[in-house]
Amino acid sequence: MGVICLLHGAWHDPTCWDDVVADLRSRGHRVLAPDLPLGDPATTYAERVRPALAALPVARTDDGDPIVVVGHSMGAAYAPLVSATLPAALTVLLCPGLGPLRAGFPWPPAGPDGVSVWDPSMAVAALYPRLEPERAWHFAARLRPMAPAADRYPLGRAERAALPTVVVCAADDEMFALETERDRARISLGVDPVEIPGGHLPMLTDPVGLAALLDGFLRRSAS
Repeated sequence: MGVICLLHGAWHDPTCWDDVVADLRSRGHRVLAPDLPLGDPATTYAERVRPALAALPVARTDDGDPIVVVGHSMGAAYAPLVSATLPAALTVLLCPGLGPLRAGFPWPPAGPDGVSVWDPSMAVAALYPRLEPERAWHFAARLRPMAPAADRYPLGRAERAALPTVVVCAADDEMFALETERDRARISLGVDPVEIPGGHLPMLTDPVGLAALLDGFLRRSAS
């Protein structure tokens, strides 16, 4: 088996991956879901991926282990920074937001430092319309502030395009239109995205299906 590193997106914490982690571990994979400090505007990109880079050597038992680095939504900006340090790692950009937000999506208000915070009731309606109310409120209560990084993004387009990459887009993503994401994936990265049913948070709405997809990516990368 191999190693799968799961990077959460904006406002969330690693618990959003819990069901996916459990499924992947039942398949024999070593899985880590580090906590990225995305809410601190003083942190740089390098500092934000440090928890992942620190955890990976512990998870790897052999330098030849296949590795898949998955970044969801804003986490997709950080996945290539991790993969760039790991020869032959596969980068999976899950619902990455390569294009603009859908018109009318209610982005939470941000302060003068760029830090944005969701009102829980607003988050339930905007982020979790596919979840049962109790689960939606559970995750809304866990949301954290999100801030822009303190420096400029360190990888250029050519550097990102050179990394082995799979883009996964959701057909009914509430935040990003499939057609735009499909076009941006082809233009920016030269890949046709894998398209899955459902919305922006497949780790919550279909963790078993997502785990099976990631399991397949890892097995193919190992062959």
